[in-house]
Amino acid sequence: MVYASAMPKVAAWLSVFCVLSLPASSADAQRGGVAERIAAHVDATTAEWVAVRRDLHQNPEVSGQEVRTAKVVADHLRKLGLEVRTGVGGHGVVGILTGGRPGPLVAYRADMDAVRSTAPDPVAFPSLVPGVRHICGHDVHVTIGLGLASALASVKADLPGRVMFIFQPAEERATGARAMLDAGLFSAGRPEAIFGLHSAPLDVGLVSSKPGLMMHPNQVAPGVTNHDTLFASARADLVATFGAAAFSDLGAPPDGFSEDFGAFQAEVPGVFFFLGMGNAAKGIAAMPHSPNFAVDEASIPFGVKAMAAVVVGRLTAGRAGKRE
Repeated sequence: MVYASAMPKVAAWLSVFCVLSLPASSADAQRGGVAERIAAHVDATTAEWVAVRRDLHQNPEVSGQEVRTAKVVADHLRKLGLEVRTGVGGHGVVGILTGGRPGPLVAYRADMDAVRSTAPDPVAFPSLVPGVRHICGHDVHVTIGLGLASALASVKADLPGRVMFIFQPAEERATGARAMLDAGLFSAGRPEAIFGLHSAPLDVGLVSSKPGLMMHPNQVAPGVTNHDTLFASARADLVATFGAAAFSDLGAPPDGFSEDFGAFQAEVPGVFFFLGMGNAAKGIAAMPHSPNFAVDEASIPFGVKAMAAVVVGRLTAGRAGKRE
């Protein structure tokens, strides 16, 4: 996440969220065997992904230097049987998962870079790289992306269409998304939708977003503008899976920071989410770019399940011909 001014306080961030109550009719979508198998796979593999996140946290790499991180990502994707491209727009990695049934191409993006910080790392597995830390949650973003690839690969025979997993470098410089696009990211196929997320100082178990403008552009980053109809269908998928209490509606776009996810959205309709990674009861605020940044790792399995609901929902809708 790119900061253009002083870091907003947690209270200021939280003030843009309010719990959204949806009618019961929005949660009547049927969730069959695929969703249940995905959830079981996530539960069974959570310890593995927590270990991956801690490894990434201990070995952070700043924008443009994501060599080790990219290799970790590519190695995992290859083990899952995905078609993998590396060196896309710098150290970008792209993996394609092909389902066993006809359907659309849908993309999912995770950013990989860390930032410079000399503040003490408050976790039991601190950064081993002096002056560099994951204090924006990108280590968790990568882990959720890999966990999502693993979960969807476990049901690929019954999955319609294809999923493009985009692991982006240089988000903190707001140059990585454009570089990947300029390097031909979509040359082999243009997705009909793209999704992504960012850590937020909400409690684990909460997801937030909004239609339209979500993050203002600034002098560095293009901001985030969500596709209205895609947002509505993604929100419905999340509520059908977790209940209305799991989704909070984002109010006015927060000031002071931005994102280059909008570069992808300029090419493909997309929706971006804030994912709660805090735990107020444990004193974990998960405020991005704060010196004592930490996350509740329960956000990893929840994030995978949440994004699986969104991606599978879009694959299914696309297969049925419900294209926007």
